[in-house]
Amino acid sequence: MDFFRDRAGNPILPLGLQTHNSSTGDPSMLEREIAAVKAYHGNLLEAPIYWFRTEPQEGSFCFDDADDLIRRCRENGLYLVLLWFGASKNGHPNYVPEWVKLRPDLYRVARGRDGGHVASLSPVCEATQQADSRAFAALMAHLREADGDTRTVIAVQVENEMGLANTDFDYSDETLALYRQDVPACLDGIVLEDCGVMPGGSSWRSRFGRHAHEAFMAWAHARYMNAVAMAGRAQYDIPVFTNVMLGEQGYEEAGACYNSGAAVGRVLDIYKAAAPDIDLLCPDMYVPDRERYRRVTGLYARNDNPLFIPESPIMGEANAMNMMEAFADYGCIGMACFGGASALDAGGSLLPEAVHVAQSMKAVMGVAPLLIRWRGTGRVHALVQQEFMDKQYLRLDRYHIEAKFISAGGGRWGLGSRINTRDPQNADVLTARGRALLIQTDEDEFFLSGCGVKVDFRRRPDPLVEDPWPLLQSRQSGTLNFLSVEEGHFEGDRWVCDRCRNGDESNFELFVHRGETVRIRLNPCI
Repeated sequence: MDFFRDRAGNPILPLGLQTHNSSTGDPSMLEREIAAVKAYHGNLLEAPIYWFRTEPQEGSFCFDDADDLIRRCRENGLYLVLLWFGASKNGHPNYVPEWVKLRPDLYRVARGRDGGHVASLSPVCEATQQADSRAFAALMAHLREADGDTRTVIAVQVENEMGLANTDFDYSDETLALYRQDVPACLDGIVLEDCGVMPGGSSWRSRFGRHAHEAFMAWAHARYMNAVAMAGRAQYDIPVFTNVMLGEQGYEEAGACYNSGAAVGRVLDIYKAAAPDIDLLCPDMYVPDRERYRRVTGLYARNDNPLFIPESPIMGEANAMNMMEAFADYGCIGMACFGGASALDAGGSLLPEAVHVAQSMKAVMGVAPLLIRWRGTGRVHALVQQEFMDKQYLRLDRYHIEAKFISAGGGRWGLGSRINTRDPQNADVLTARGRALLIQTDEDEFFLSGCGVKVDFRRRPDPLVEDPWPLLQSRQSGTLNFLSVEEGHFEGDRWVCDRCRNGDESNFELFVHRGETVRIRLNPCI
């Protein structure tokens, strides 16, 4: 699905960084945030817009922050995603205006089981939903006038990690009265795993069993956010998504391990039914371990919900490796890392611990047109050096492919991937775990983009050939079997060769060190 598009309607792959929560409105911080995006070779800035600054007095709006962000991104050639910090920031009402905070009788706060208030606004409070919707609609109307022709803003996030903090349910009288009504018809046919009952009847308890409270809060939050999104899209119909505090953590109980009512994997079907005006439900992927990372991406990468990751770690090898599998195996349509300014030292250079993720983002950006063209086709492969691995094997129709990881050593005679590089200081390449994307664009054409990986190709024998041994032992069946090896970049959809590799740089292994992109054309006449 080509979800994100430029003003000409062409599909784009947004990759970049999200600012810190308080950077909007701070010129010096925004300069650092944008400098970090460039250091990561990104094309996207995500930045919050605060309800309390947008509507400081009820009915009086100010859009200076949005205009400033649009101007800065235009000047720097970046796309912009605005994050509406309205009634929820991680489930808390930090960013609502003071005139909301001072009227808890009107803009109700949710209650816990003991009757005490919790740190979340109630999603069933009509006054809050209407006020939030009016402010969001005003913002979207302004974006239409200020940016409708240029389309610097490619999407808007509605709320932030919405849900109830520190309780499984809003135990206010108003919410309990609504809970006692029948389950809405839009949820017919939805079943939650591990609910402890055979679904039936019309009550929340009979339908969703022990997850009834979570199911209800998911429906309530989805309905709330959909009303806000619908009001905004009536003014300016651009993509709208929301981000999610993951439920796949700890012992996975709502209100204890994550905000109850959040769009976690367990209740995605409820959200899709109750919030049709929200295009994407997007996981915030602060997940280092591969098994859980793949589990979560698999839950959110659905036919009705392409995978977009609006927040992920800005540092560390785990995200540098995992993002390759997100794009190769789950068709990820975009990604941002949180806290751009924190990736730079006082002089504006990348911190050493940020380099791995920056190099991986460079590698993904290097093949962005190909990911748009080939995702979901089985032609995009992740080469990732998991623990204890020295190589990875792929079997394609025409080729055996061995990806060898440079950090594992074992290069031939010290040649190939270790010599004649543009930067002879290879310490980071020799120690960092390898990760790359390999994309097959034709039967005998491949693009390799990544870090710390070297690849050997060997032509597979025809299954009908009685004696395959001569082919398998011939060097002509292997890496020497190329028409050209080019290091380069894309300008739009057009490949531009920066230099041709040959001799030692191609005879042994076809390598990538620090996010380079290489086009490999093998000889079909062997």
